[in-house]
Amino acid sequence: MRATRWFLMAFVILTGWACRPIPRPITPTAFPIPTTTPTEAISPTPTATSTLPPYATPAWFRSAILYEIFPRSFADSNGDGIGDLQGIIGRLDYLRSLGITAIWLTPIYPSPSDHGYDVMDYFAVRPEYGTVEDVRLLVEAAHARGIRVLLDFVPSHLSNQHPYFRDAFGNPASRYSDWFIWQNEAHTRYLSFDGVLAMPRFNHYNPEVVNYLTQAARFWLNQGIDGFRVDNATFPPRSFFLALRREVKALNPDALLLGEVWVRSVSRLSQSFMDQFDALFDFPLYHLMLGDPNRNGDGVLSGQSDPVLLATLFREEAQFFPPQGLAVRFLSNHDTNRLATEVGQDPARLRLAAAFLSALPGPIMIYYGEEIGMLGQKGGPPAWDNYRREPMDWYASGEGPGQTTWFRPPDRWNRPGDGISVEEEEQDPDSLLNTYRRFIRLRTERPALREGDFAVLDLAASASGAWGFIRRAGDQMVVALFNFSNQPLSITLSAFPFTSSAPRDLLSGRTFPPAQTGQPYTLTLPATSAVWLVNE
Repeated sequence: MRATRWFLMAFVILTGWACRPIPRPITPTAFPIPTTTPTEAISPTPTATSTLPPYATPAWFRSAILYEIFPRSFADSNGDGIGDLQGIIGRLDYLRSLGITAIWLTPIYPSPSDHGYDVMDYFAVRPEYGTVEDVRLLVEAAHARGIRVLLDFVPSHLSNQHPYFRDAFGNPASRYSDWFIWQNEAHTRYLSFDGVLAMPRFNHYNPEVVNYLTQAARFWLNQGIDGFRVDNATFPPRSFFLALRREVKALNPDALLLGEVWVRSVSRLSQSFMDQFDALFDFPLYHLMLGDPNRNGDGVLSGQSDPVLLATLFREEAQFFPPQGLAVRFLSNHDTNRLATEVGQDPARLRLAAAFLSALPGPIMIYYGEEIGMLGQKGGPPAWDNYRREPMDWYASGEGPGQTTWFRPPDRWNRPGDGISVEEEEQDPDSLLNTYRRFIRLRTERPALREGDFAVLDLAASASGAWGFIRRAGDQMVVALFNFSNQPLSITLSAFPFTSSAPRDLLSGRTFPPAQTGQPYTLTLPATSAVWLVNE
């Protein structure tokens, strides 16, 4: 019987035949928590057949400026060279000056790895980062500044050093035997994340697993956090995410569930919206703008793809995404080569990227250090992605209060005196840092950019490389135009949306020739540049 069950389970997960849970008793079972026992009352085990009514996406996230933080690299409060939660607290005013309204922390749980996605205890904080009390202090300090806090949640897999897996490995009689997906009767071969044996997959058809993970989510919500970025959401079955959503929303209807569903297809991405997530990262847009995350200079933003494809993408998103669902737009993250490396450190393209991102509808995300032009791309063994997650550059010298130093190999990308640091860019009004600050402030101050409607513009007879859209809220309009090519372009709008004697570019202050509503309008954009024309 046991051999039949593990074989069937492996078949179900590997082939995607997952329309319903494998029959088993669903009586909730008590089990120990490895380190820290949550104190709140835990609801009965969710069933996999629950359905959800239509939902309202948390209003606070609809126009959020999200900032991703790799805690190990961001800010160090105790001088050990490793970033920590108190260090983040000490830099909240910096984030507020940038215009950030929400932060996402990559995993903070005990883990044997630098990245932390192989979790050893879902109810604790890794000692280098601090304590559960530090999480509460961070939430309190962030909320006082109007900043929400999201934690990374990893329900797909755990560490092979987790006590439950260690008990079950090679031990078919373990009480945790059915928590994992075994590939032999001896329980020595198992399904793992991306074939990495350090990260065994959970069996999400076991109600005990569902209960354990939803308990963990409830535990962190009770520390005050505002929701979760859900890692690797392409693997667990829909039934699990229905249960997770039900538990999260029952405890806090305003908590956010943001899914990492890394697919390029808009229609496939949309399937995770309706009853699973409030928001999803817009990976189709990322791949169009940046291309391959492991190769540089091969997307629209580098002038290597035709931006006319953006019109098709946004048309598909309007067709498939529900009105309530939010697509989070971004240009780099901890799993991709950094934006500045992608565009060859071209200052004009970095400014163009900031203008493009800041004008898009919905929430947008900035990866830590992106605002100062930090470099990075995937390296070789054993560090691999640490080269994409190097210490935040606070100082020109690479030394100073709060500076992390945990990763400084000879071939690192970011070095002292390279002109890329908060200290070096703080006082320069034309620096990339202050460009981001200004663009985000303009976005925040203008309803048309913050929450307005979005429509792609018809650029009649324009040269390849141009693209644009209009944002509108009431009588306020912003026409955003972009030249992704290396040449000046004459751009013609088939029907200008407003009348103005001198349309003004919000980004530069430059004025353009008069325009009439509904009439063709032609203007020239310099190479690799953007304008935001306003009707005032």
